[in-house]
Amino acid sequence: MLLDSARRASFIGVMDNEPVLVWASHYLSDMAKALMDDAHMGMVKKV
Repeated sequence: MLLDSARRASFIGVMDNEPVLVWASHYLSDMAKALMDDAHMGMVKKV
């Protein structure tokens, strides 16, 4: 869901020449990556 929102914001930002949406997509994709990294670390972490 978050990555799809980033993809859409990026597409609309480029097509409509809206740099704010391009930056928002960059921020959203970074947040999605952080969430995936945290989930991966939680699954791999051995106690």
